[in-house]
Amino acid sequence: MHSEPDLARIVRSWLRTDERESADRVLDDVLALLDTTPQRRPSWPARRVTDMNAIAKLAIAAAAVVVVAVVGINLLPARGEVGGGVAATPSPSATATPSPTPRATPSQSPAAVFPPSGPLAIGRHAMALEGVPFTFEIAAADWTSDGTFDIHKDVGQTPDGAGFIFWNDAPVGVFADPCKGSKAPPVGPSAADLAVAVAAVPGIDIVSGPADVIVGGHPAMHVVIRVPEDVGCAAEDFYLWYAPPTDLARYATTLGSTIMVWIVDVDGTIVWIDGETYKGAGPKPGQEIQRIIDSIRFD
Repeated sequence: MHSEPDLARIVRSWLRTDERESADRVLDDVLALLDTTPQRRPSWPARRVTDMNAIAKLAIAAAAVVVVAVVGINLLPARGEVGGGVAATPSPSATATPSPTPRATPSQSPAAVFPPSGPLAIGRHAMALEGVPFTFEIAAADWTSDGTFDIHKDVGQTPDGAGFIFWNDAPVGVFADPCKGSKAPPVGPSAADLAVAVAAVPGIDIVSGPADVIVGGHPAMHVVIRVPEDVGCAAEDFYLWYAPPTDLARYATTLGSTIMVWIVDVDGTIVWIDGETYKGAGPKPGQEIQRIIDSIRFD
C-alpha cells in the first residue's frame, strides 16, 4: 500500500505528463482537505479509527485522481472541431419506407396498373390500362380485386354474382368457331369495327348493341351478349375474343351468362372492359356493373 507522499508523487507525475496546471491546483486543494479532515467522527466506534485513517486517505486520493481526470478531459479541445466544443452525435439516418407499388404480372404491359389483390373498399380506386390512367368507384360491399385483371363480387358464380375483366392489352379479334378455338383475322382498329365483330361471334345471342355510348367523357361502343346453354361445348371451351401479344382469350365463365362489353376510344387508344353476370341474375348485379362503368374518370 502506498503512503500519502507516494500517492501525491504519482498523481503529480501524471499531471506533469499532461501539463495541466489547473488540475494540479485541484490536487493541492484535495490534499489540503485530506490533512484537515477529522479522521474520527464521534458516532463511529473507537476501534475503527485507525483503519479509517489510511482507508479514508486512499479514497480521497483516488477521488482526486478522478476529479483531475475529469478536469483534464474537459480542458482538452474536441477533435475535428474548430474552437473546441462538444461534438454532435450524428442521428441515425432514417430508413426509407418503401412506398407501396402497383402489382403487375408478366402478362401486363409496363404501363398496366391494377388495384392490389384483396377486398376493395367502398370509394374510388386508381388503375391504368394500355398506359391510360383512370379511376373508378366502388359503391357496394363485397367487391374484390384479384390483383391482375379481374374484380368480382365475393358471392361466386351465383345469380347475385358479377365480375369485370379489365384488359391489359385490348383484344384485336374474335373466334370464328368458339368451341374449336379457331380465330378469325384481326379487325379494327376502330372501336366500332371491334364492336361489330363481337356482335357477330357465332353461337351467341345478342341482347343489345352495338351502340354508341360515352364512358368517362370518351366515345365508346357497347355490346351485350348472352352465351346460350346449348352451345355444344363446355363454358371454358367456348372462346369469344383474343388479344396479343400474350394470346389471351376470353371464354364464357358459365353457360347462360350475360357479358357486357365496353370498347372505349381514349384519344386513339382502345381500352376494353368486360362485365359479366350469371344465369338467373336479376337486375341488381347488372346495375352494380353499370354504376362502376358510369363512375370511370380518365385522367
